[in-house]
Amino acid sequence: MGIRKKIGFAWGYSFIAFYILGYYFITPNWTYFVFIYAYGLIPILDEIVSRDSQNASADEFEKLIKDRYFDFLVYSHVYIQYFILAWGCYILTHDKLTWYQILGLMLSQGVYASTIINVAHELGHRVSPIAQFHARAALISVCYMHFFVEHNRGHHVHVATPLDPATARKNQTVFSFWRQSVIGGFKSAWKIEKKLLQKNNKSIWSISNEMIWAVVLPILLCALFTALFSESMHKIAWIVLLFFVVQSIIAILSLECVNYIEHYGILRKQLENGRYEKVNPLHSWNANHYYSNVLLFNLQRHSDHHAYAARPYQVLRHFDESPQLPFGYTMMILMSLVPPIWFKIMNRRLEEWQQNSVDTEHIIKVVKQFA
Repeated sequence: MGIRKKIGFAWGYSFIAFYILGYYFITPNWTYFVFIYAYGLIPILDEIVSRDSQNASADEFEKLIKDRYFDFLVYSHVYIQYFILAWGCYILTHDKLTWYQILGLMLSQGVYASTIINVAHELGHRVSPIAQFHARAALISVCYMHFFVEHNRGHHVHVATPLDPATARKNQTVFSFWRQSVIGGFKSAWKIEKKLLQKNNKSIWSISNEMIWAVVLPILLCALFTALFSESMHKIAWIVLLFFVVQSIIAILSLECVNYIEHYGILRKQLENGRYEKVNPLHSWNANHYYSNVLLFNLQRHSDHHAYAARPYQVLRHFDESPQLPFGYTMMILMSLVPPIWFKIMNRRLEEWQQNSVDTEHIIKVVKQFA
């Protein structure tokens, strides 16, 4: 990995720079800029900046995994999320903002909170208790802690099958998918947790049930922020409550748009014994756009992640054989919100890829390199 790309992963801090520094040093109207940056400038920069299909060499692989610089980047964003939540609550209750500045603040906070779910996703796959603690803390801040249960023990098991609520079917709109994935994901997580508790002879209505904490802790966090920034019991800062809820909704729906994009229309083959073929890099859409990949910690190299879920982001590999998206995730999210355009572009791409799909045995051999 070149120094350019290594430093590039730190560019995730650009969201914070544009957000806070812009507010104080340019104009409070700058509250919109992070939203504009994400959905206006990043798609353009994705097309201007070169694509990235380079993978770490065998000699680099272990060195990159042990480099704590990459860990610092993801851990730091969890603390930043809590800091800017508090900062947002402060300026909402202490500065005289117009309604459009408040709206901009909520939209931009929602964009950054969307990246926090990605950070939680990265840390949640690690075996370290410290990493898993930070993953849960990140998810609490966006009211989506059940993702920790369902994603790891549900989605990664059932991906690209009808059993997975986070796999979109061909010709399914993103709006239909939101309902399927949000509600279905919560139900799936509850079933997974219930089965685990029963296996360990524990009551489902106990403090051992992570799903109960997934509901309670975000409520307590929201109540804490509201109480801290309220003048008194008689003057409750309802704007803080609204701010917390709106940024969570934006983050959740953004995540589900990404889920929609990552597995749209792709299904694993069902074998004669009723099971499905093993997950491999043919079962996820990928994008090798350099700019959005450094911002999203290589999330768009999604196929290798599903092949090796615990593999750190800095060594995830690109596969030419995997189905490739025409644009980076932010542009794909915008496309998904206009179903006729999405279907016209993605259905054709899906069908062409299926017709020209490589042999499964070949891709498995490729994947096993540096396994």
